[in-house]
Amino acid sequence: MKHVSPGLEAIYEFTVVAAPSKAERVEGLRTDAERMAATWTQLLNDMALDGWDYVRADTLPNDSSKDLTGTAPKTMTLLVFRRLLCEIPPAVQLSAAMRA
Repeated sequence: MKHVSPGLEAIYEFTVVAAPSKAERVEGLRTDAERMAATWTQLLNDMALDGWDYVRADTLPNDSSKDLTGTAPKTMTLLVFRRLLCEIPPAVQLSAAMRA
């Protein structure tokens, strides 16, 4: 995660991606837990290469997906990432506030 200098207001952009629901096959990894950890690690590292910092995971209801009886609640897990767009110095923040 990038360190923001004191006194500067950071402006971020955000993106949200679906969390992997199935582990990728990886040679040498035997358990589902090991495979899922490797899958998540690869996703997080790929996003980091593009400058995205992991923020959190959210689990949300997914009403569009129902089983045959229509009673099973479904959820989806989404991963939230952010990256720094710019930092605004305090002097610019004050002058913008004065114009408003």
